[in-house]
Amino acid sequence: MPLKIELKPHECIIIGDALITNDGERTRFYIEGNIPILREKFILREKEANTPSKRVYFIVQQMYLSRMPEKLHAIYLEYVRDLQKAAPSLIPYVSKVNERIINSDYYGAIKDASVLVKKEDELFGKMLRGEE
Repeated sequence: MPLKIELKPHECIIIGDALITNDGERTRFYIEGNIPILREKFILREKEANTPSKRVYFIVQQMYLSRMPEKLHAIYLEYVRDLQKAAPSLIPYVSKVNERIINSDYYGAIKDASVLVKKEDELFGKMLRGEE
């Protein structure tokens, strides 16, 4: 059964190795096959990966999109170590991401990494944004 995708005007999507940007009109199309797909709301650009949790999310996203995700595991572990030093209270959330990666469930790891980013923002958001 094909996957139906609807894009709003100017919305982006990553399909495989390609970033696709919609024009000024709503678009609907169908995708058949097994290829990584990320809608714009799940895409984190490298320049936006400016906190320990966001760096973890970004590298997990890259693993999901990669044809050889194992090559990114060392970078992932480095980012996880940095996160554990910066915020030990987030370790339970990292454990869920780790479990997904061990099972090669990279899409699930993205979902768990997004929870990790939200928790980091809840705990440290004001401090990270320079607010009091």
